Amino acid sequence: MTIGRDVDLLASAAGSLSLTPRGQRWCHLSLCVLDAVFSINANYSTTTRTVHAYARSAGLEPVLAPAADVAAGQFQATEQNLRAFVSTAGALDPDAFASLLDNRQLTSTRSGIRKAAAAQRYAQILIEHGLLTLSDVGTVLGDAGRTRKVERALAAVPGHGSGVRVSYLWMLAGDDEHVKADRMVQRWVSRALGRPVGSEEAALLLAAAAGSLGVTPWVLDHAVWSVERR
Repeated sequence: MTIGRDVDLLASAAGSLSLTPRGQRWCHLSLCVLDAVFSINANYSTTTRTVHAYARSAGLEPVLAPAADVAAGQFQATEQNLRAFVSTAGALDPDAFASLLDNRQLTSTRSGIRKAAAAQRYAQILIEHGLLTLSDVGTVLGDAGRTRKVERALAAVPGHGSGVRVSYLWMLAGDDEHVKADRMVQRWVSRALGRPVGSEEAALLLAAAAGSLGVTPWVLDHAVWSVERR
């Protein structure tokens, strides 16, 4: 089956979905890190509770805001710099940080580490590559060489998930061109095509289908996720 045929099938299947633009998003890169790390193989309501638990402990305000306002930089003055995140949350041992978050999940049931530890390492790597706030993400993603270096470093943190986690981080931080091709997205794509697909293929095909529909990959990804999570 050709790629074009696959894309047509996905675009047709998307006809039953609600394709809507972003509503709200996190106002702090630190919260995007926590969401990206803790959401892998987890119930998302648990993940959001975890993120809000940290936001309360750190006194962050606002936490969520309309996506357009965040993208316009309206909250830059109050955004938590990742250095501040690391100096507080990063100073705790992983178990203590997990307790603060009330979430002791592991990146994997086999030889995994605490997701709290993975989030700490994620933040430190981002700092080392010059990503301190949300505005830095667009700058890095606009440089393919820098993006590859950052993603290679982040992939070394347990729980990489074939690139799903880092793609989701970029999405949370405002990028509309990535797809979080997790099990739910793979399931939807596989069902629409009548054959199994892996993460990488699902991401490529979903992005192509989004283009044919005239929406961003984020919009189609979110629409699929909204249906499949039920």
